Amino acid sequence: MTITLYLEPELESQLLARAVARGVPLDVYLRAVIQQAARQQDAAQPTLSGEEFDAGLDALAAGSENLPILPPEAYRRDSIYEHE
Repeated sequence: MTITLYLEPELESQLLARAVARGVPLDVYLRAVIQQAARQQDAAQPTLSGEEFDAGLDALAAGSENLPILPPEAYRRDSIYEHE
């Protein structure tokens, strides 16, 4: 696949400098950057099924039914932070 990119001159200079520093042509450097970004994105994507996600939420919430019910004043800023 061929892609044409229009880059601002400053960005083009920065990318070209990085490619030169690695001793590769700009197109080879950009291909490597794109491949790395794609791999990182793939690794960051969750791989849980809907059932696994629901089970994880259930495990996270387990025992929360035993937490005390706090009065509304417990959520006021002055009751959260210590005063001197």
